[in-house]
Amino acid sequence: MKIKTLVACFILACAVSSCIQEEALNSEAAIDACTGDDVQQASIDSENFTIQVYVSKAADLTKVNIKFQLPVGANIAPSVPQSGDNISTSLYNFKDKNPREFKVVSEDKAFEATYLITLWQTEMPDTYHFETLSSENPFHVFYEQNNSEETDGEHVIRRMEWASGNPGYNLTAMAKNPTEYPTVQVNGGWDGRGKSLKLETKSTGSFGAMVGMPLAAGNLFIGSFDKTNALHDAMGATHFGFPFFYYPEKLEGHYKYKAGDKFTANGQIVDGKQDHCDIYAILYETDDNVSFLDGSNSLNSPNIVMLARKASDTYWSETETWQPFTLDFELMPGKSIEPNKLQKGIYKLAIVFSSSVDGAKFEGAIGSTLYIDEVKLISREQQ
Repeated sequence: MKIKTLVACFILACAVSSCIQEEALNSEAAIDACTGDDVQQASIDSENFTIQVYVSKAADLTKVNIKFQLPVGANIAPSVPQSGDNISTSLYNFKDKNPREFKVVSEDKAFEATYLITLWQTEMPDTYHFETLSSENPFHVFYEQNNSEETDGEHVIRRMEWASGNPGYNLTAMAKNPTEYPTVQVNGGWDGRGKSLKLETKSTGSFGAMVGMPLAAGNLFIGSFDKTNALHDAMGATHFGFPFFYYPEKLEGHYKYKAGDKFTANGQIVDGKQDHCDIYAILYETDDNVSFLDGSNSLNSPNIVMLARKASDTYWSETETWQPFTLDFELMPGKSIEPNKLQKGIYKLAIVFSSSVDGAKFEGAIGSTLYIDEVKLISREQQ
């Protein structure tokens, strides 16, 4: 009996020990995402512990609603509290101090990270040169800044960071340096000077094949990319749009394009099918249920008000030399722009470039390459 009792106690001890190990406290200290009522876009540089948070030009800076997505059990607080800060309701005062430092402490208290968060009160730029990067490591992150007399100020500007699928491609470990990602900056613009945008459809290697995502189209879009959702819901990870306060008319720019040799779908070659690039822009209305569009509904959502895109079943021609392009914004059937909603920032606008038109479904040709340069969004203030 004593032996049986000892064996039972040993098994129980092992079970208890196993439970304790399984319930070990989390040691991660990071900010994975920033959302909230006032946040239109948030760009997180995990390498340098900096975050750019963009809010509407009409936001109240004394009480900005920012909800931080943290690892399990971690907590966050401003390094230097300001009057009006309320962690329980996720309200922070950026009027008196901007940028601000926030410290994240892991659940087990063993690790901490301090992020410098800069708040930008902004509206969309309307010209895009692709000349400037806010980060080059581990991949290129493009931004545009077009200050005007009405929006000049220390943190009130026409500024926007472009988003891309580069954060998702980073998970594949296929890129050995920043220039091997699908979305990169290259030398040489449409006029032979400066820089331009290069988008290339690339293989995602064995990792991509394992998760059913065999290729990654080069893409660049106005919005944000949720890398925490990239593997679970790739289409849902792309959040399109930025508040827009004007009546859009045209999208103009320059492009070059060459399709890859072998079109694939579901990782298999499709004989006789050619890849195509995509360039489009949408204006859509937000509401209580729709705060952004994503890869699954950016072209078919009932919230779309205007669309600027090639006609259905027509595609961009391949060209080895730079060619100008123009797309007209057209109202969707039964839709109109309401001036009061426009003034309140209820409408959002997105511009999207992709080296493979069906890249969101992981269909396309590896090697398809699209170059873009000097794009301008033409709009007017009144109907």
